Amino acid sequence: MIQLFLVKSDHMIEIPVEFVNWSGQRHHAARKIEASILYNNSGMHHFREVIEGDTLLFKWKGNELFRGTVFDRSRNKSGMLTLTAYDMLQYFLLNKDVYDFSGKRLDEIVLRVCKDFEIPHTAFVNTKHVIKDLLFDSETPLYDMTLRAMIETHKASKRKFRMYSRLGKVRLTEIKPQDVQWVLEVGNNIIDYNYDTSIEETATRVKLASGEGSETVTAVVTDDGGKKQFGMLQHYENVSESLRKDAMTKKAREILSNKKGVKKKLDVEALGIETLTSGGAVYAIIDDIRVKRSYFIDQDTHLFKGSSHTMNLQLIETDDFPEMAELQKKDVESKSSSTSSGASDGASSKAQEVVTIASSFKGRLRYNFGGKNIPGGSGDCSGFTYYIYNRVGINIGHGTSTQVSRGRKISRGDARAGDLVFFKGTYRAGVSHVGIVTRPGYCVSLASSGCKEHGYLTNNDSYWGPKFMQVNRVL
Repeated sequence: MIQLFLVKSDHMIEIPVEFVNWSGQRHHAARKIEASILYNNSGMHHFREVIEGDTLLFKWKGNELFRGTVFDRSRNKSGMLTLTAYDMLQYFLLNKDVYDFSGKRLDEIVLRVCKDFEIPHTAFVNTKHVIKDLLFDSETPLYDMTLRAMIETHKASKRKFRMYSRLGKVRLTEIKPQDVQWVLEVGNNIIDYNYDTSIEETATRVKLASGEGSETVTAVVTDDGGKKQFGMLQHYENVSESLRKDAMTKKAREILSNKKGVKKKLDVEALGIETLTSGGAVYAIIDDIRVKRSYFIDQDTHLFKGSSHTMNLQLIETDDFPEMAELQKKDVESKSSSTSSGASDGASSKAQEVVTIASSFKGRLRYNFGGKNIPGGSGDCSGFTYYIYNRVGINIGHGTSTQVSRGRKISRGDARAGDLVFFKGTYRAGVSHVGIVTRPGYCVSLASSGCKEHGYLTNNDSYWGPKFMQVNRVL
């Protein structure tokens, strides 16, 4: 059922594969596969054969689902080789430049980028709308440029476009409403689900400010019903652009519209349907929580093993474009100081000890689900974090479900070295992985590919970033 090929210029080699994870997220560039091979002498040959920059082609039941470039290889003592490959949009994410795209259409912008960076592409449809002003005068990822162009095109024309990679080439198509949707239903194809409601990101008042001193213009809008129910929850924002009072008020209303009310998240584990990927839509029926409606797929992870195919989908109620301010906020988060938040010298010293001990295990551990023998060279993610914190006299308990309740939850932007960072949806809905923050935007954790440092933001790790759940401070 699973077929993985190494594609060379003049031939293809099929690689025996244990399982494949195939994943992606809306508006976050490349899709990715992680292919795990349990190797013997033959597998060792494949490790020497496959190198960074090679092309991998993945098929399921004879249909090509992925074609992309190998960026990472990992092998461990137990005999597991993991190959990580990304599709062509990874080059949009990793490359940065400056451009003035004023007076250009979306399709012209994508074409220019593809040509300048020698990225394979198909012919693009004429997107018609000409964007009057679009200047990037400081280094900006190519993907952020094209996403901004998509947002501006949608605002002006109400037409949504999607950029994706298929058959090794970048494509740009208009998003059309789906007349037919797959149905996911408990008792039929849903294996498990996790339904969360929260007001942690809710705002009942929005206040915007622009300018300085006596020239400051402010706009305040309030959700009276929400304030009565939840109390005062203000979202404050300094607006860099110069706007009149009426324009500021309109912008504040738009922000409040997105932030008011209870926020709902639905994660579903189900039997696999390969056409259900991020950006698509499904119809969910879950009687227990009175759900019977259409959702959009924000994130998807498909697991292929032997003849089995399952998927984890993170579902959202709307398919709105993200505001660029939200995307750029990640850069601010990744630059926040690891010594901020007024940590005491004692806590700071202990946090550094945690990071030093944890980092000393990089490349030295093999993954063993449920294992806790870290000194012996194996364990799982929570066994690793338990051992590290126990070394400095802190008992955080066993298992991710227990550890996520330890300490206090803090914002991602306030994370510092020594904090616990949790992820969800890696192999099940809800919390499923944990690591230790080593520096802003990065953590060390023990996963199937071994003990490594990796990013936890969407702009520095396209696998772990979308699965970020929360940060807890226990020191």
